Amino acid sequence: MREERILVAEDDRTARVSLVGLLEAEGFAVLSAETGTQAHSLLKSEEPDVALLDIRMPGLDGLTILRRAREGGLGTALIVMTAHGDSNTAIEAMRSGAFDYVLKPLDFHQLLPQIERAIEHRRLAKELRSLRIQVAADGVAAMMVGHSSAMQHVYKLIGQVADSDATILIRGESGTGKELVVNAIHFNSGRSKGPLVKVNCAAIPETLLESELFGHERGAFTNAAFRRIGRFEEASGGALFLDEIGELAPALQSKLLRAIQERTIERLGSNTPIPVDIRLIAATSCNLEQAVEEGEFREDLYYRLNVVTIQLPPLRDRRQDIPALVQHFLNRGARKASITPQALAMLDEHHWPGNVRELENTIERALVLAREGVVTKAEIQMRAPLERLGAGWADQVPLEIGWQANISELEKSLVERALRQAQGNKSKAAELLGIHRRLLYEKMRAYGIE
Repeated sequence: MREERILVAEDDRTARVSLVGLLEAEGFAVLSAETGTQAHSLLKSEEPDVALLDIRMPGLDGLTILRRAREGGLGTALIVMTAHGDSNTAIEAMRSGAFDYVLKPLDFHQLLPQIERAIEHRRLAKELRSLRIQVAADGVAAMMVGHSSAMQHVYKLIGQVADSDATILIRGESGTGKELVVNAIHFNSGRSKGPLVKVNCAAIPETLLESELFGHERGAFTNAAFRRIGRFEEASGGALFLDEIGELAPALQSKLLRAIQERTIERLGSNTPIPVDIRLIAATSCNLEQAVEEGEFREDLYYRLNVVTIQLPPLRDRRQDIPALVQHFLNRGARKASITPQALAMLDEHHWPGNVRELENTIERALVLAREGVVTKAEIQMRAPLERLGAGWADQVPLEIGWQANISELEKSLVERALRQAQGNKSKAAELLGIHRRLLYEKMRAYGIE
């Protein structure tokens, strides 16, 4: 028997009994209602995980129930059932807070995956509410560490923009903590009760990213066996974070621009516009101005995104924050640990091309090696770039650190050398290396190269 509970609100007795039986056979605990008034009462008293609501019922209709549930902050994922598949019904249902809608007669094999997605959506929403409570208690300072003047400027900007709906562009090298800024903005905004949906544009193949962002209808393409709700719709009422926005393909840049301008999207395989109420936050480690000049990024989209910019400083420009960051990472483990002044001085002298993320990984590795909870210079392992080893470097590389670590150092050195020779032109650097420009971007992100 599954833990999830489902409410079936359907005035047609035959359809209601049939659907209840099918859901119970799948192991769900099922509640049922034959009027809208009963359904609304059960939603408030039982708060099931998912509710299947008929649009037309005696008493309250499905759309009225949707609006009241949304106004009351109900956490149930609401799926509307309708025999009237016109665009007005669909748009009104989604605008009123429906998770999705299905057409009658119901295809149970199509309905089940939608129910599973609705259950997962509710689970994530519960986790998000729990996280918000923790964040509200701890404040921004708990999420972001540092008291340097550069970070104080960042905190001030976060406070100024959090309550607005302005589009935010967060810029900075890889590993500087851009996602922490996104969390701080959202959890201190008027949209904090809504979802914060995150998408890494560089981590999803170009062929799948459009469906990921905008969703698709059943049969929109091969293997599209059911409707998918895109991230724009999931984020409605909250915020959508698009990381590495500079990696977006030109065709998707056009669709994103339209979505930002019109605040509507269309699923793949559909011409029905769906309104979305989102706050857009984007981030990039790329030089967008150069990408615009080279014709790789739309100028109009750049200006749409660049409404308010928050520039995160690299760790080498905020060295006074290193002791606080180190202490934060030391205290985060299960056991208490400390660090010697000599080891801390060693950390302060490093260039930190990977920024805070590199420092975090260095401390985690040191904690594993440390004896009696004290990190000394012996546990601090930082490797110099291979190019500093000079001629015959292959005979000098430390074999004990392993194949992958040495290959990574070689790749990083080659990428940096090509960028210097190309005077920062990424397209030319990729040509020098004989690789695709997108692979060059991936390597730059992986090694914290700006």
